[in-house]
Amino acid sequence: MRLPNFEYIAPKTLKEASKAFALDAKGSALIAGGTDLIVNMKHRVIQPKQVINLKTIPKLASISWGKDGLRIGALATLHDIASSSIIQEKFPVLCQAAREVGAYAHQAMGTLGGNLCQGNRCRFYNQSAFWRGVKPLCYKAGGEVCHVVRKPKECHSTYCGDMTPVLIALEAQVKVVGPEKERIFPLIKLYTQDGKKPLSLRKGEILKEILLPPSSGKTLYLKWRRRDSIEFPIVSLALNLEKDENERIQKARIIFSAVGSGPVEASEAEKMLKNSFLDDQTIEKISTQAVKEISPMRTSIHSPAHKREIAGILLKEGLKKLTESH
Repeated sequence: MRLPNFEYIAPKTLKEASKAFALDAKGSALIAGGTDLIVNMKHRVIQPKQVINLKTIPKLASISWGKDGLRIGALATLHDIASSSIIQEKFPVLCQAAREVGAYAHQAMGTLGGNLCQGNRCRFYNQSAFWRGVKPLCYKAGGEVCHVVRKPKECHSTYCGDMTPVLIALEAQVKVVGPEKERIFPLIKLYTQDGKKPLSLRKGEILKEILLPPSSGKTLYLKWRRRDSIEFPIVSLALNLEKDENERIQKARIIFSAVGSGPVEASEAEKMLKNSFLDDQTIEKISTQAVKEISPMRTSIHSPAHKREIAGILLKEGLKKLTESH
């Protein structure tokens, strides 16, 4: 399949890219690794009038450690992250999560910023133009109705990123650059939970850097998928626990991917974990509560009931693993 026609822009600075992006945000697309964008363009899922190449901008792929923690440039590739000695020492779970993304070719080309900002997925949307032509366009593709729920002006496409749940569990913040100013905010606030417009970025804003404070506690990432590579998760889980000297849990983060229109945090289950000890009864109770907090939709071949079951299994497995590691 050939790409549609578009204007190519190669900015030299992030500010220049941001201003070009702001002039026509709806008609523009940013490209870094291109592993998500190129496929969608070939399928005519999106047909931007202009493509802005961020790879022409220097110094956006650095990885550094300082007194405030870890800083990762948005253009650092997933392979850069997986093979970084700094990240392996400070946040080994990030290396693991990066190796879980796609196949090696995706890791070598795909960037962290692109992975965080990837488009939501749906079996009615991520198809070729020929396939989509058998019925009216869905709401996300420019039509009126969401084919998942058969209701107008709704979109229930699913966010399926691997890196995001881990970074949220580690309290990551992001720095974005707009035409006029920069701003920093928690990564979890990047996601709107709206499938039609899944990111909260303002007009012209571009992700520049990911900031991670020094880690405390134990973190793991579990991913359930059909094959060992290439696949997006059916369900994935990032889990972070902080315990006191008596093994009592002081803080917990439970973040799921592929079960909603953004990453989903099981907040009530987290509250139930506070000041508790991890025994079999507690693990069962927490798992049951977390499953109640997710509402997967039929956006893939996997049923919502199957996804909820897998989410519960992953959480039980994760809690048991973190119990054994202390």
